[in-house]
Amino acid sequence: MNSKKLKKFKAEFLKAVEAYLEGTADEDQILFLEQYFDLFEELEEILEYHNLMQTRNVGNLMHSRIHQDITRWEDLEKKSEVVTGSSMKYWYMAAAAIFVTFTSVYIYQANQNKFESINQYKVASIVPGRSKAILTLSNGSKIILADSKNGEITNQSGTIITKKDSQLVYQKSGSSPADKYAYNAVETPKGGQYQLVLPDGTKVWLNAASSLRYPLAFQGNERKVELTGEAYFEVAKDKTRPFKVHSNNQVVEVLGTHFNINVYSNEPFIKTTLLEGSVKVTNSSTNAQTIIRPGEQSIIQKTGNSAIKVKDVDMDEAVAWKNGYFMFNSEQLESVLRKISRWYDVDIQYQNEELKHQLFSGTLSKYLSVSQVLKKLELLQSVHFKTEGRKIIVTPYSSK
Repeated sequence: MNSKKLKKFKAEFLKAVEAYLEGTADEDQILFLEQYFDLFEELEEILEYHNLMQTRNVGNLMHSRIHQDITRWEDLEKKSEVVTGSSMKYWYMAAAAIFVTFTSVYIYQANQNKFESINQYKVASIVPGRSKAILTLSNGSKIILADSKNGEITNQSGTIITKKDSQLVYQKSGSSPADKYAYNAVETPKGGQYQLVLPDGTKVWLNAASSLRYPLAFQGNERKVELTGEAYFEVAKDKTRPFKVHSNNQVVEVLGTHFNINVYSNEPFIKTTLLEGSVKVTNSSTNAQTIIRPGEQSIIQKTGNSAIKVKDVDMDEAVAWKNGYFMFNSEQLESVLRKISRWYDVDIQYQNEELKHQLFSGTLSKYLSVSQVLKKLELLQSVHFKTEGRKIIVTPYSSK
């Protein structure tokens, strides 16, 4: 890494650290820090597994190189500015991260054949999801939003579509009416999520492996969208035009409120949780209807009983995914791992079907590596997780 790249890395790293400490870090900065600091743990495990060198020697070598980097940076800084205690702390962290990167590259180049065998049963850290989605325009063309720059993406039928970081915003331009047959769709893959501001000002957060189809402009006496997967809505108030979310066997109708819908195809229930206002839920296969209030959740079983059940729930738990957490409250392992599978884009395999029914409770950050999440889950219950490529194998604890 030449001096120019080193300075650029340092600037980006310090900016991310400062934002993290101040609580203003965005998703990319959090992921950046998580990935670098997680290298310590992953590298140490690889070295220990293959006896490439003793852990103590690794630590001594790291310590020596870190101080070399600090000394070099300090000499450069003294030529232009006064050194502060806080900047010394940041240098130490940045130097540590850089050294781990250097060490990883060096060991890989020196032991390429050995690393090829490692990949059979241990891969680099599986990182958490991030803001990524595909926008499908009314003409069928697709735009990968993660690759798009901020600013105006396109102008369709008098509607400007703009990207603002991890958010897609629709705004009407001009006085001509939009094409009532023009629809757009946003689809998130596994390991992705995205935010939208619809033409009426409604805000939508799409979870991983989800999609939303909507018109370029809402016309007529209703506002209709179509959902698969999971989304959180903050609907703009309009007493003259109800907002309707159509999904598998369900229609949710509101005038202006906050709610979450979970309608994944691999989940046994359709769940709608209300945080504010009121919502009318209709089972479209039976026309059964109910009204839910804040703190309540409607449940429609996909097979068997067609009645709509309503129960009180923890609202924070229902929208934890939107706020950067996994939150489990006596939840079966099978359900827990479905969420992890969608967010980290991994496959789950059980050695014993009975393991699916173990119950978990707890709260975890979504921005940990998958290995960190699995280790924490192992502490909560008597199971063991083994990672092979992008597959997680669940076994009884005693089989470790």
